[in-house]
Amino acid sequence: MGRTRIAFTLFAAAVLAAGCGGSGGYGGGSPTTTAAPTTSGAGTPGSGTAVAIDNFAFSPATLKVTVGQQVTWTNKQQGVAHTVTDDGGAFDHPMPSGATFLFTFAKAGTFAYHCKIHPSMHGTIVAS
Repeated sequence: MGRTRIAFTLFAAAVLAAGCGGSGGYGGGSPTTTAAPTTSGAGTPGSGTAVAIDNFAFSPATLKVTVGQQVTWTNKQQGVAHTVTDDGGAFDHPMPSGATFLFTFAKAGTFAYHCKIHPSMHGTIVAS
C-alpha cells in the first residue's frame, strides 16, 4: 500500500473515532473503530473483555465486565459484514471482515446490542 493510501486510511480512522463521541447513556463511554484487530492493551483476546463475531453469532453472547473496562469486538467471519449496534443508541458500528471496535463501559448496567444486518444476532454486556 502506498504512503498516501496509508495516510488516508489513518485519517479516515481518526475522523471515525472523533465522530463517535458522546456518552449515549453510558456515562462517557469511548468508542473506537479500527480496520485491523488490536493486539495490545485492554480488550485483547484472552483478557476476558473480547467478543468474537463469527458464524453469525457474538461469542460470548453475554460478557461481564467491570465499570471502566474496554470491550473489543472483532469480526472474524471471512467475507461477511456485520454491525455492533447498541439497543439504546450509544453506538452503531459497521464491522467488515477483520474489523475491530472498542467501547469503554463507564456506568454499571446491562447493555443489549445486536447486528442490524442479521437480526438473529444479539449480545449483552453486563457492567458492574
